[in-house]
Amino acid sequence: MSHDADVIVAGAGPAGSIAAFELAVRGVSVLILEKSTFPRYKVCGAGLTHKILKEIPFDVSPVFETAIRSIQFSHGLKDVFTRTSAQPFIYCSMRDKFDAYLLEKAVEAGARVEFGEQVTFVEQDSQGVSLKTKRQSYRSQLVIGADGASGVVARSAGLRDNIQSGLAWEAEIATDPESLQRFSETVFLDWGAFPGGYAWMFPKADHFSIGVGGPARLSKEMMPYYHLFLRYLSANMKVMETQSLKSWPIPVRVAKSRFHNGRILVAGDAGGLTDPMTGEGIFYAVGSGKEAARSCYNYLAGNSGAIAAYTDKVNDEYMTELLQAERIKSIFNTFPAKIHGWVRESDRAWGAFGKILRGERNYAHVRSGFGRWRFLWNLATLITGTVYKIRENRFIKRGFPVKQTSEDE
Repeated sequence: MSHDADVIVAGAGPAGSIAAFELAVRGVSVLILEKSTFPRYKVCGAGLTHKILKEIPFDVSPVFETAIRSIQFSHGLKDVFTRTSAQPFIYCSMRDKFDAYLLEKAVEAGARVEFGEQVTFVEQDSQGVSLKTKRQSYRSQLVIGADGASGVVARSAGLRDNIQSGLAWEAEIATDPESLQRFSETVFLDWGAFPGGYAWMFPKADHFSIGVGGPARLSKEMMPYYHLFLRYLSANMKVMETQSLKSWPIPVRVAKSRFHNGRILVAGDAGGLTDPMTGEGIFYAVGSGKEAARSCYNYLAGNSGAIAAYTDKVNDEYMTELLQAERIKSIFNTFPAKIHGWVRESDRAWGAFGKILRGERNYAHVRSGFGRWRFLWNLATLITGTVYKIRENRFIKRGFPVKQTSEDE
């Protein structure tokens, strides 16, 4: 039976485009099926840390819009302070430009792309994989599902287990040139307003991207929080117009699982590879896309165990880190005010924060910070996780305290 490509990649986000690039540079025939037409708007703050940039196999500086040296922290939109770095530790882009650039590099390397082709059905047999879209059918030896949190590939392959949903809302807000200049190197970050909730603002070339996120089960509380955050920002800058207010799911895998089934692999959001602390998924999308491509290449070269090795690699390298992040989140969500104060007062805490952003440290190092008490780490995270769930349930009954803002008090 003939194939349209050795490997078909569903989705042209960071995971899909990087996977396609890695395959194409190795001489593998690869076809990307993308439901949209690029460039397309994508809801995302698109803060690119050094950790992310180290994973991307080519320079992406042409799509940088701003370089971030400062973070302004607040706790429940109060107790505001700013921390600054001498060197940029985040570069901001727009996801339409960033994703289009990654896809361009994949095509330059030899990948083919078909736009307007949303995968609706996937079926595999001993010889390969068949995919259907609304317009036609395709065939390949292997498939990489990189079609996002709501994609079909992972669901069709039975690879959606152990995934919990977060939720985020984001908007692009227009402002005046003076505000753009004043905050061009500053990210706003609020935390602790409600259990597991956070808000952010990233400066772009001619506007700001702002948003709020948290557990999906608290979704009804997010719009009141969003409007409070917008009022908070309006007290510091001129907000002229709000555009493209949209929500999107944040898939978080909470246990080690399979990331392949037969000839199908999943990467990025499709695999639930999102940081539960921050909601950031680009780093894990890029990393898992690279690993999926390598496994496919090795399989096509005759290594029959290469696909199963992909699951092992993702679990060992990425899920181990994400599970540590989940444990840290339980502590953070139980004591947000204390941690907020620690970041404000402690240069050590701020330095550790910067090292994680730069990829010099990972979440597993946090446990070592407990010193001789690190043997209590598992117990501490278990207890704080339980306390957090109790607080979350109480909050659901109480609702968001809309009147408690810095302007009202």
